[in-house]
Amino acid sequence: MTPPRRYKPMLAKEAPAPFDGEDWIFEVKWDGFRALAYINHQLSLRSRNQKELLDNFLELRELAGLAHGVVLDGEIVILNEGKVDFQALLERGKATSPTDIQLKTARNPAAYIVFDILEKDGKPLLDLPLMERKKILKESVKEGKHVLLADYVEAKGRVYYAAVLQKGLEGVMAKKKNSPYEADARSGDWLKIKKLRSCDCVIFGYTQGTGARQTTFGALMLGLYDAKGQPVFVGKVGTGFSNALLKSLLEQFQKIITEEAPFEVDVAEKVT
Repeated sequence: MTPPRRYKPMLAKEAPAPFDGEDWIFEVKWDGFRALAYINHQLSLRSRNQKELLDNFLELRELAGLAHGVVLDGEIVILNEGKVDFQALLERGKATSPTDIQLKTARNPAAYIVFDILEKDGKPLLDLPLMERKKILKESVKEGKHVLLADYVEAKGRVYYAAVLQKGLEGVMAKKKNSPYEADARSGDWLKIKKLRSCDCVIFGYTQGTGARQTTFGALMLGLYDAKGQPVFVGKVGTGFSNALLKSLLEQFQKIITEEAPFEVDVAEKVT
């Protein structure tokens, strides 16, 4: 049996501001894990670095019953009350034991949002215009409980961008209607337009690390002080650390550990 072709996803350049254009469509820019789905005799869901993701996202095995003989491009996300929960997604991705994976799956089910098709019945579709690929995608894939086809609007990028931000989402993707799929390329035919939001926070603690981070920590527990000077939990952050920074921070943390928690948090991991 001939092994399946392996693709790398097409990437986008950045645009400084939203815009309108008759030659463009606009989609939500999801804050998740980019993944290519290979659905044939076997099912595989691959990250950008070719890691198999199905073991961590059991619910996405429903793809096998929704399409056949296709390679799809999409984003794995977790939505809580209509907003993307990237931290919950990270925790899902880091789970290793079958019990932990099942618990996290039940607590925070994921969705796979499909926005492109790269191959159908063994025939690559990369050279076809985007809108033709969109038509084939709609004809080839059914939606399911955890699998959705991405919506888009034509031409009206400014209005759509404003509506997306109002819903608390990250931004939009602008894509040229006649663009081919340029695998493993960062193309100006796809543009990402996002509004960065930042906040200076206080590190109040950390969660226990797992896997490669077992000897350091998993995520930082961040907070702010309210008007009365009381600490308030605002969220966790677990990405962007080099190994050297992980070790350096842990050395500092271990000097100031306290038994008195600044606030109560509902997380599964042990918190220091």
